[in-house]
Amino acid sequence: MIIILIIQSIIVYAKESFILMISEDFMESIEGNTRLLVPAASLTKKVPPKTPAFFNPAAKLNRDISILLYRTFISECKRHTKTFADAFSGIGARALRVAVEVPEMENIYLNDINILAIEAAKKAAELNGVEEKCYYSINEVCKFLTQHSTRNGERFTIIDLDPFGTPAPFVDCVLRSILDGGLISITATDTTVLCGVYPVICCRRYYGRSLNTNYTNEIALRLVISLIALTAARLDLAIEPIFVHANLHYLRIYVKVFVSSSKANKVYDNIGYLRHCFRCGNRNVVERYIMSEVCDICGNSFSVAGQMWINKLFDKDFIGRLVSHEPINNGTQGKHMMDRSKKLLSICMDELDDIPFYFRGDEIASKLRINPYSLQTVIEKLSASGYRASKTSFNPSAFKTNARIDEILDVLRK
Repeated sequence: MIIILIIQSIIVYAKESFILMISEDFMESIEGNTRLLVPAASLTKKVPPKTPAFFNPAAKLNRDISILLYRTFISECKRHTKTFADAFSGIGARALRVAVEVPEMENIYLNDINILAIEAAKKAAELNGVEEKCYYSINEVCKFLTQHSTRNGERFTIIDLDPFGTPAPFVDCVLRSILDGGLISITATDTTVLCGVYPVICCRRYYGRSLNTNYTNEIALRLVISLIALTAARLDLAIEPIFVHANLHYLRIYVKVFVSSSKANKVYDNIGYLRHCFRCGNRNVVERYIMSEVCDICGNSFSVAGQMWINKLFDKDFIGRLVSHEPINNGTQGKHMMDRSKKLLSICMDELDDIPFYFRGDEIASKLRINPYSLQTVIEKLSASGYRASKTSFNPSAFKTNARIDEILDVLRK
């Protein structure tokens, strides 16, 4: 009896301590239409601290985009019960916004190893009046996901994975915990590895070699998608990318997942290698490569990235429906969110996403020894010469085309 009373006293004391810390170290902030309790230091320091909990205010645009995607996806979902899981929820910024701004979502699961972050999320859920559909877990990510990986209907409709650094250790667990036809969104921030600084580590984590090029952020995204696709295939699953974007060190991928061994058998139809010549800038994609092959423009040896995803990145029909969605209300926050996101999405609609590289305007201008042409001029000249050309969402000063670099230079010299 005495032991029970001591344990109860410890629990009450711990709970009071958490409440005190939340009241002192956290403050209310509004993002979208949602009230959040965020660490006060995260709003004033250049690099948000990890203690008492992590919150990155600079990632607001990324969260805005995810809310738009989730709203569109869930409105088209035919499942009776719609569930969302945030495996690295932190203070619940993304999960609570889903609870408030995607009202069709019935059950929201928030998991984090930091008990203070979860307590802050609980308090914020009460502030927003969504506490009845929020469920909390203080657990290691894969242990949390494994609890929902059975075939009895406990799997999630949408899973969000936003770790510090690499998502590689968690991809298997995410895929085992998603419903057939569900959506997974995965973040990678280990950009030094994915962008060519540590190619050996990249091979170990992502089963493909990276390259440090002018278009390295797209290579990085395609390496992550390749890892997801190959892991899914091992589980008799197939994936379909619907949207990706890169913002500084932040890479974000959204893919649908389907149970299909026949589609899983065709995974290598979407996997290949990128060859880049660092002497002349020539670049191309091959399904297989031979080390002895040299650049057909200058005869230099190619550097190779991959294996990586070489197929399309965007479901443009889905993005079109996404853009047509109105903000959840007519407030300033909702309109601003839509305006910023639409600018990015409109570029994706016309982007040649089956070409896994791009050319920067200053790169081409340097070879021509002139000031850079406007992107519109470059695209118009290439199109008039019979080539495919478009802007790219990965770099505002770059373009995509199926023309070789020597052909680009010839067209612009004319």
